[in-house]
Amino acid sequence: MFRKVAQLPLDYDLFKGKNSIFNWSPAGSVIFGNGSVARTGQEIKRLGGQKVVICTDEGLVKFGVVQKVTDSLEEAGVEYIVFDKCEANPSVETVEAVVELAKNVDMLIGVGGGSSIDPAKAAAILITNGGNIRDYEGCDVFKEPPLPVIAIPTAAGTGAETTPFAVITDVQKQWKMAIGGSYNIASLAICDPELTASLPPMFTAATGMDALTHAIEGYVSRALDPISEPILEQAIKLIAGALRRATFKGEYDKDSRYDMMLGSTLAGMGFTNTILGIAHSMAHPLGAMFHVPHGVGNAICLPVVMQFNMSANPEKTAAIAKLFGKDVSNMDLMEAAQVGVNCVFQLLEDLPIPPLSNWGVKESDIDKLAEEAMKGGDRWTNPRETTIDDFKALYVKCLKLKK
Repeated sequence: MFRKVAQLPLDYDLFKGKNSIFNWSPAGSVIFGNGSVARTGQEIKRLGGQKVVICTDEGLVKFGVVQKVTDSLEEAGVEYIVFDKCEANPSVETVEAVVELAKNVDMLIGVGGGSSIDPAKAAAILITNGGNIRDYEGCDVFKEPPLPVIAIPTAAGTGAETTPFAVITDVQKQWKMAIGGSYNIASLAICDPELTASLPPMFTAATGMDALTHAIEGYVSRALDPISEPILEQAIKLIAGALRRATFKGEYDKDSRYDMMLGSTLAGMGFTNTILGIAHSMAHPLGAMFHVPHGVGNAICLPVVMQFNMSANPEKTAAIAKLFGKDVSNMDLMEAAQVGVNCVFQLLEDLPIPPLSNWGVKESDIDKLAEEAMKGGDRWTNPRETTIDDFKALYVKCLKLKK
């Protein structure tokens, strides 16, 4: 018999500190380390699972990543069905397809990035709550605990394995929905850095910048709490030190892959409790309207947004410079903060991230993008208040970046 664990409502009150009462909802259990994917089957059996659906994509099946999971399931005697149609921005229709397959299973497994883990989470909600996934947009809307989800990330980026959100695209509305709740955290995350070893450079760079965006936006958030703060600092430090090596030497540099996976997982734990900022508000419509991969959108928006936010939280922005290894001890606060911003601009310049123009984004699209960005929930925890004109100006600056 497993003991009860409190499932608290998500708490995003602003300005948490020493004199505040706040909730901190940790992730589900985490198994971390090289080769840990081999434990999948035995852990599912330990949790009482007999039959599962695996949510993944065709590429991960083709390159043998999913077989490492299924080998473990077969060894443990766990039945499985593979759904390999998950797309980059998982849709309402994908969630519905998973639900159809998963009506008579005990658990769901998401193998991949957020594009595989998020539809698993969303389908798990529908299986126990019914209705349409559109019914559950927002925080703590669903009532019944979802079917258990096992999250196995294959990229160091989204942090979906440790967060209480599933982001699902409503193609009809060109809108990305966030469905959140503490019950929506995966029951178990199995984080095996070796699964990321064969990721190509651009994908490594984009997912890594996604993780860095989570860490930095959580760190400067107006909802930062004293528990998340050191977790996010460690995430920034790990990613800053490892992302270039993982991108360009990742096939044989196991240490960089390990640090990136750990940094991504920590970032997910941290921003679960702080929410994010307007880089995410801007990246979501880029994905919904132009299919810009989420990590690419975040990578381009992050340094531009940091420059915009710098004066609202210079202390934390200056601290980011230190976490990147820069000596700012003899600088005044704003000068040190600018170094923090410059570190991220330089990182973007060094990485193989394609510009927004490659995805068909034009200046004539900015008004619509800004309107959609204004709807983003992450706007409320951003360090600086943002108007629609601010978003328009920020998108112009992002479009002018060549990389």
